[in-house]
Amino acid sequence: RSLNYACQEGGGCSSAFKLPFLMMPASTTTGRRSASAALALGLAAIVAAAVSLIQPSQVFTQGAALQQRFLDAQRNQPSLVACRAKHVSITAPNKVGARISSKEFIFDEDGGMYDIIKYPLLTEKACRLIEECNTYTFLVDRRANKPQIRAAIETIFGVKVLKCNTLIPGARYTWRYGKRIGRKSLYKKTYLRLKEGDSIDLFPDDPEAM
Repeated sequence: RSLNYACQEGGGCSSAFKLPFLMMPASTTTGRRSASAALALGLAAIVAAAVSLIQPSQVFTQGAALQQRFLDAQRNQPSLVACRAKHVSITAPNKVGARISSKEFIFDEDGGMYDIIKYPLLTEKACRLIEECNTYTFLVDRRANKPQIRAAIETIFGVKVLKCNTLIPGARYTWRYGKRIGRKSLYKKTYLRLKEGDSIDLFPDDPEAM
């Protein structure tokens, strides 16, 4: 009764709020029902009133906001491929001009391929690469590029090159009495991974036959 009176004084309540109290018989207020049952009905009425006060438009707006937040999180999450990708920057204009202006060195047609390859490198790392990865290491002319090195190896040794990597190691100088008097011959180093089943005989029985 007190709740109904408060609703009337306050301007009225929703039907969902009033319904449980209006449907309660008079015996409920007189003590026939237990206090726990009355408390449960009162809590149910409060919950029903709170649910009825929520407008459908508010529910739709909140759902749309949550969906948009989920989509933004998915869009900002990097993929597995992007996690491993490195930063790609545009080449500087001066470097582009240097590459365009640089000309490919043309070796002699008769013995040019033999001039490209200087000698194989047989260090501990190079021997391990031959055994494990079928990758051979050579020192070549600095002016030779990758297509020329690949063509020279395939023509001379009759193998198929799958991958060709090159690098120019740092120069090593000879110092005597605090002065730099000499420098080691600086060649380009190349790693050549061959097709499975192909191999290069670095110590042939008849070198002239090659």
